[in-house]
Amino acid sequence: MTRFVGLDVSQKMTVICVVDDAGRRLWRGQCPTVPEQINAAVRRNAGDDARIGIETGPMTPWLVHELRNLGLGCVS
Repeated sequence: MTRFVGLDVSQKMTVICVVDDAGRRLWRGQCPTVPEQINAAVRRNAGDDARIGIETGPMTPWLVHELRNLGLGCVS
């Protein structure tokens, strides 16, 4: 089952929400806005095949590239 992840990014912290394909929330949490920590939280709570959506903002291009380099599927 594919899980979908929404990231609400700020300079210090990122809020993460994981939902299933029916839109039911499976997990919600936060971590520092550090690509490796976001990667760990996403993989732990959504699995390796999660699809990630990120709001558009000044940090989006950097974060998308970093998360893709870590093997996560991101759209913005």
